[in-house]
Amino acid sequence: DVDIDIEDIPLDDTKTFEMLSRGETMGLFQLNGSGMTRFLKELKPTTIFDINAMVALYRPGPLEMIPEYIRRKHDSSLIEFLDPRLEPILDQSFGVIVYQDDVMLIAIHLAGYSWLEADKLRKAMGKKIPKEMQAQKENLLRGFIEHGLSKKKAETLWLLIEPFAAYGFNKAHAASYGRVAYQTAYMKANFPFAYMTSVMTNESGDTEKISEIVTECKRMGIKILPPDINLSEGGFSIIKNSDDIEEIRFGLYTIKNLGKDIADAIIKERNENGKYSSFENFIKRVTHNNLNKRSLEALTMCGAFDKFLERGEILANMESILEFHKHITKDN
Repeated sequence: DVDIDIEDIPLDDTKTFEMLSRGETMGLFQLNGSGMTRFLKELKPTTIFDINAMVALYRPGPLEMIPEYIRRKHDSSLIEFLDPRLEPILDQSFGVIVYQDDVMLIAIHLAGYSWLEADKLRKAMGKKIPKEMQAQKENLLRGFIEHGLSKKKAETLWLLIEPFAAYGFNKAHAASYGRVAYQTAYMKANFPFAYMTSVMTNESGDTEKISEIVTECKRMGIKILPPDINLSEGGFSIIKNSDDIEEIRFGLYTIKNLGKDIADAIIKERNENGKYSSFENFIKRVTHNNLNKRSLEALTMCGAFDKFLERGEILANMESILEFHKHITKDN
């Protein structure tokens, strides 16, 4: 009973940044994975701009700039600019080149490029064609020197720009990704049950992924309950136990070899005519053609019938159960 407008959440939420600093990134957009998680723990982000920068830098090429970004964030005495003209361009990123836009602005303000020429530089970097990049390098170095940089500083600045030839993000792209990444982190930090339930529902078809998320839920202290023929919805769902504590219940869609159509038929019958009172009651009421050996075994093996019968009892009598079900379906 809480309404969240995901486009209107605070961008300075302490719980969110503390969670990221601890490396609790499983299930987050763009911020999960061992490499990114390690860098986030070192960085200890405090603003949305840190997240944008990490999204942009965690790419082949710019990746090598991440340690320097982290060092400068934690020690402002390390922040330096090769030329005063770089400060207004790179002040938000502690003097580190992060985005394609940075490279374009450097070319315009320090090498005398026009906007059109800067865009050609962007395209050359995007295409990663060695011949084009060599031509751009010569043009940039010449422009830097003609507009006041020493040969040594010009070459140093080129070495900072060169990694973006491999893979550079533009600022708008990084900000868009960074915002969605922050939104997912905000939801996990502030509404862990609802968020992890949604993540598992979204990954329902991937049993390996579900296993990883269940492990993360256990680490978070979230109890995951097995499928239940009377309590499970299609996707994962939040329930409250007798002590009013929230828990997550496995959904029927996640059960391997069950199929969405039979899951929907089970839920529809239950919603229309009440909970199943026994295993026999279930067999009599669910007359869908796809309630066959494969789907019945799947429901049995995952424990969906545990409150009615022992699993071994159902499996041992599978043939007679299916024969009985066939007659019931035919009569109906």
